[in-house]
Amino acid sequence: MISEAHAGRPADPIPADDPYPSYRRLHEQGPVHWREDLGAFFVVSYDEAAEVLRGSGWSSDPRNSPELTARLGGPETASGLFAKMLLFMDAPEHGRLRRLVAPSFTPRGVEGLRPRVASVVDAALAALAGADSFDVVSELAYPVPLAVIAELLDVGADGAELLRVETPKLAGMLELDADPKTLADAAEGSAGLAMFLLPILADRRRHPGGDFVSALLAADEQGERLDLDEALATCLLLLVAGHETTAGLVGNGLLALLNHPDQLELLRRRPHLARSAVEELLRFDSPVQRASRIARTDHVLGGHRIQAGRQVLVLLGAANRDPRHFPDPDRLDITRQGAPSLAFGSGPHFCLGAALARLEAQEILVRLVDRFPGLRLDGSRPPSRRPTTALRALRELPVLR
Repeated sequence: MISEAHAGRPADPIPADDPYPSYRRLHEQGPVHWREDLGAFFVVSYDEAAEVLRGSGWSSDPRNSPELTARLGGPETASGLFAKMLLFMDAPEHGRLRRLVAPSFTPRGVEGLRPRVASVVDAALAALAGADSFDVVSELAYPVPLAVIAELLDVGADGAELLRVETPKLAGMLELDADPKTLADAAEGSAGLAMFLLPILADRRRHPGGDFVSALLAADEQGERLDLDEALATCLLLLVAGHETTAGLVGNGLLALLNHPDQLELLRRRPHLARSAVEELLRFDSPVQRASRIARTDHVLGGHRIQAGRQVLVLLGAANRDPRHFPDPDRLDITRQGAPSLAFGSGPHFCLGAALARLEAQEILVRLVDRFPGLRLDGSRPPSRRPTTALRALRELPVLR
């Protein structure tokens, strides 16, 4: 039976602190749900999520939804936030830009960064050698990816400090149901970083070196190169996708391991499980909980008619716990095999920074649990989460050695 748009609305909002019980209930009710307060459909099943993410009948540009554009503050605000950013582009421009950017993110090239990432992690751990307790987020999950990106961009110590201050504001770009202040902060952060990065980009175009930015600007696709605005948008996306989400992955992942000491001990004893462990942690508590798409044409999805222009929110965290694809989905098992998670999306918009995020998480988690074998949660200071919902990340994760 095909339902009209307003059937099957979820009865309750999904709590940001622990969305998984709500996801479980939604799975029991069906694969697709209408959310009246957001004017959007929720997709919770793996199959329907993959269909939307991989299909050509869906747009990633929020400006294709009049309702969503209005929520974002109008066309001018939406254009300022999303223009020329891969995450929010459609074909054919998306394909052209991705072909120019992709050579900078090949798995082989990223793997070449492993020794440097390991060195950054070891230095951060050495600085904690005398500490009886510390906050994993502020000491490891946040600064290690930031240091790696600062080196990739070759911005120096002052530039790294600016990135540390302004980058958290960019996370608001993922919050498509955000309040005006969150969106204003995102616009402010992107403007501040643009003022800093544009002169650097212009200088690297005139005087290229051996750094990531120079390689990005030199990329050639049938005689076309990135213009400075496209290069800037790519750098801003790198800061969000390569920094904020990696910090979320590390924080969420370590908390999951600390709450499952048998899995923590297994990783400590068998560090060669690092890759499968990170894949399972991505599935178990995805740092990016949803992806937004706009229907280009009318669709039937999961028994619902979806009209052109309607927003669809693919709940990645829910899809990654779909019992039809992940047996016993609420159990953490770092040896799990089977279907790949959708934590980094799928299809044309699969995250270009996925290989770097995985590598950084592998190095941080394996080296951390090896260096501090008695690592445990600090019972006097519980972990706290950031208030964002699309980006699921910890604000603090206090631990004892």
